[in-house]
Amino acid sequence: MRKTSFSKRITLYFLLATATLIVVSFTAIYVVVYRTVYSHLDEDLNAESLEVYNGIVTLSDRMIIANPNEWDEGEHNQIEVNPTFIQIADTSGTILKKTPNLIQGKLEIYPELKTEKYFDSHLVKSSVRQLQMPISNHLGKTFGYLSVAIPLDESQLVIRNLRMVLLLILPLVLFVLYYVINLIAKKSIGPVYELTTAAQKITRENLNQRIQLPKYKDELYTLVNTINSLLDRLEDAVLREKQFTSDASHELRTPLSTLKGTFEVMLRKPREPEHYIQKIEYSLTEINRMTVLVEHLLLLARYEGSNIPVNPQKLRIEELVHDLVVRLEKQLDENNISLKLQIPSDFEIFADRFMLEQVLENLLTNAIKYSNQDGEVEVELKKTGAQTALIIRDHGIGMSKQQVEMIFERFYRADESRNFSVKGNGLGMAIVKRFADILHLQINIESEPGNGTFVEVVFPSEK
Repeated sequence: MRKTSFSKRITLYFLLATATLIVVSFTAIYVVVYRTVYSHLDEDLNAESLEVYNGIVTLSDRMIIANPNEWDEGEHNQIEVNPTFIQIADTSGTILKKTPNLIQGKLEIYPELKTEKYFDSHLVKSSVRQLQMPISNHLGKTFGYLSVAIPLDESQLVIRNLRMVLLLILPLVLFVLYYVINLIAKKSIGPVYELTTAAQKITRENLNQRIQLPKYKDELYTLVNTINSLLDRLEDAVLREKQFTSDASHELRTPLSTLKGTFEVMLRKPREPEHYIQKIEYSLTEINRMTVLVEHLLLLARYEGSNIPVNPQKLRIEELVHDLVVRLEKQLDENNISLKLQIPSDFEIFADRFMLEQVLENLLTNAIKYSNQDGEVEVELKKTGAQTALIIRDHGIGMSKQQVEMIFERFYRADESRNFSVKGNGLGMAIVKRFADILHLQINIESEPGNGTFVEVVFPSEK
């Protein structure tokens, strides 16, 4: 099935709407003219019938035509120009009186009509508009019928001509409108074709190109601007993907190369069991490192989309932090780090437990890792008006302003951390940032080299 172009669909829709309006308008014009013509004829018939009826006297047993001169007026004698036909018949249909211009015919009589009635009729070979009304006395006895008629041919000719003109004009107007609307539609959507052509030229290899904005700031300008903004986001996403792929490959290649080299050395010649044990322990450390890296990558991938499962529940921050301290006890002992907690026991928040644990665990882990030996990490919950924040402060190596700005980037690790041989894969803070966005947490970080790091987690206000 052949698809109709957008411009033709616009043309057909507009033509259909226009045709409907024209048909309604033409119908209204025809009805108005039709009713006006017949209303004027009926008014003339009514005036003439009243004039004749007032000249008829009805008694208890008969009727008398009191004004015979009315029947001899000029309009009742002529036939060619605006004649008026008058006829009186009794109840049996016998004609009692008629105007001279009815010498060759008579008006139709309908005894079944008991009241005044207007209708179309025929006289000889012509059409007439006729009024028939009963002639009755005050007792309601009917003696006959008064019929008054005037020619209808000219009025019908006017109506027929009007109907013919309207029927001929309608297809002509629609025919002209189709081509005019089609031309306007094609010209109007011409910029859309140009936009489509320009968009088709943009591929993954040249995402830096943008579509030129139209001259006028109309709907098309908004569309192009929106598409350019979308391209900006796509380009940024593609660049991030490339960087992410490169960093992930590098992070996985290093431990794999180390493991390969270790096993190759072990296979070259027999060695003491202690040497094998040492190398296997080292290899297991590298495997554990890769396992953590893969788990973090999968975690980020799982929560990357827009349809993210969130299970909010009421959580006590004090209980949550204490559980994390137990989990990090080994790291605290290895570095001889003391932990100072100042958290009210009554503070609760609605949040996803898993996500909030990941945020706080990564922040506490970093505070411990980057603290000096025998140092101290402070965890404090502060309330300032309607705002509640959890503060994590260490007094370790700290970071520069540039490093703070980059800290949420995936695989980013400050050079100082590498010099101090701090283990990590650079994904922890990326996970913190992602979950913080989902939970509507605000993360504020201040740090100075050599003076430690201050991290503030601001919880959303309760509504």
